[in-house]
Amino acid sequence: MTSYTIKIGGEAGQGLVSVGNILLQSIAKTGWHLFAHQDYESRIRGGHNYFQIRISHQPVHTWDQEIDLLVALDKESIQLHSQELRPQGRIIYDPNVVKEELTGEQYIPLAWNGVVKELGQPQVMANAVAAGAIWAFLNDDIQPLHGVLAEMFADKGEEIVQGNLQVSQAGFLRIKETIGDFAKPAQPSEPQPRMLVKGNEALPLGALAAGVQFMAAYPMTPSTGVTEFIANYGRQCTVLMEQAEDEISAINMCIGAAFTGARAMTATSGGGFALMTEALGLAGSAEVPLVVIDAQRPGPSTGLPTRTEQGDLLLAVATSSGDFPRAVLAPGDAQEAFYLMGHAFNLAEKYQMPVIVLSDQHLADSHVTLPPLELGEIEHQRGDVVSGKEAGEDYQRHKFTASGISPRLYPGFGPGLVVSAGDEHDEQGHLIEDAETRTKMMEKRMAKLQAAAEEALAPVLFGEKDADPDALLISWGSTKGALQEAVEVLNARGCKVQGVHLPQVYPLPAGLEKILHGPGRKIIVEGNYSGQLQRLLASEFAWKPDASIRRYDGRPLNHQYILDQLKGGACCGC
Repeated sequence: MTSYTIKIGGEAGQGLVSVGNILLQSIAKTGWHLFAHQDYESRIRGGHNYFQIRISHQPVHTWDQEIDLLVALDKESIQLHSQELRPQGRIIYDPNVVKEELTGEQYIPLAWNGVVKELGQPQVMANAVAAGAIWAFLNDDIQPLHGVLAEMFADKGEEIVQGNLQVSQAGFLRIKETIGDFAKPAQPSEPQPRMLVKGNEALPLGALAAGVQFMAAYPMTPSTGVTEFIANYGRQCTVLMEQAEDEISAINMCIGAAFTGARAMTATSGGGFALMTEALGLAGSAEVPLVVIDAQRPGPSTGLPTRTEQGDLLLAVATSSGDFPRAVLAPGDAQEAFYLMGHAFNLAEKYQMPVIVLSDQHLADSHVTLPPLELGEIEHQRGDVVSGKEAGEDYQRHKFTASGISPRLYPGFGPGLVVSAGDEHDEQGHLIEDAETRTKMMEKRMAKLQAAAEEALAPVLFGEKDADPDALLISWGSTKGALQEAVEVLNARGCKVQGVHLPQVYPLPAGLEKILHGPGRKIIVEGNYSGQLQRLLASEFAWKPDASIRRYDGRPLNHQYILDQLKGGACCGC
């Protein structure tokens, strides 16, 4: 696939995210497809960070290891990333920062601080100089960039807007004067309206579309963006948002809200999710519908707070003491994240159980262009809810039913008493100790899991349509895009390869067993050390793959990483 990749590197606090955001919006408005991700350290200032943007006139689903343009805001960025340049790649740098003149055709000096000084503008506008210089490599028309700058700074006043336009124009023209005419990336032929979103926006957007009414959370990277989004926009949708003092308080607040009938959710990362363990069991025992987002990061303990990993799968599947039904969803991209949130709330309320949505830092912080998301496709299914009149005075909150689902009455909406408990209980919700009731109540609750398994989301298949592929690459969560492009490359080489993405990892779809025991070599691709999906599949289906590809250095998988690991013939010698 033909694409063009820009990497902006520097220290935290140098403005690389500001430059990146200006470019993202300009690129999206021009009509290109893009995939962008960030790599940042757990510090406010200093350290090495980068913002990488891949653009194409075709959809792109993951990041590229090779880059076409490096914008070095410090010397370390040149040292670390110059070897990633493609043969015709270029490096823009500020000689006043790097403190030396670099020789070679690939180096382009541009003193962005000097430009703003020459033009009599404040130093903070140096970001616009860099954005204009980068834009010169993409397009001969600077108007899309100017349109974005005008929008971004409109509330700062006309003088600020004009200043940013002036310095960005200067950066744009100096690059064109320095290197003359050169080939640009393929331009979008028919620009379509597209949204620019990242996972931490798609997840809360999906929750809002699903009718979430209450959220409580304690900030924890990389889930904090979900909380901030609901705090910023939830009031427009009459959502009550509470920043709790810790994760234990947050989930218990959500359980209280959900018990009264509100659609409730919380968001955290692995360490915070571990703290929620006991309360998750309370939701399971009391049969309270609840949605929990776990944005995974590398562990154990604090681990790498700003990096990515898929290390919480088994934690999500088995967390808390004892057995109780739950579902675990794992969106592979921002678009899927939006729609899966609607499914998560419906699933939680239908089966009156917790639903865990596994995100991770890579999905949370990566931007992508999408066609407009369809709010109307998210239905609100509240499950078996009864009115006070239907329930009557003898209402039994945990009534034994063949399906395991007891009719749900919201407290205070009828003469019947609504009682639930974390201790084992009878149909009325009152505490018990006898073995017979315990057995029946356990079987009642677990019957819901059996029913949920029958409607588990089917695997998403892409690539080879042949019934007898040479190989299948199987993944879950944010590895979806990397797998998708790896499959495209392998099939273009003449292999017959199929990709299998699991948007639901518990309970597993029954149709998956047929795929696993079908023809072709099976390779599991996941971002953890122990092969957690592989272990889950082994326990469920008594099955073992032919090979596995794992990454656990805190960096995200991409298609090239998969292809490198396959080198040597995992499928027809590709």
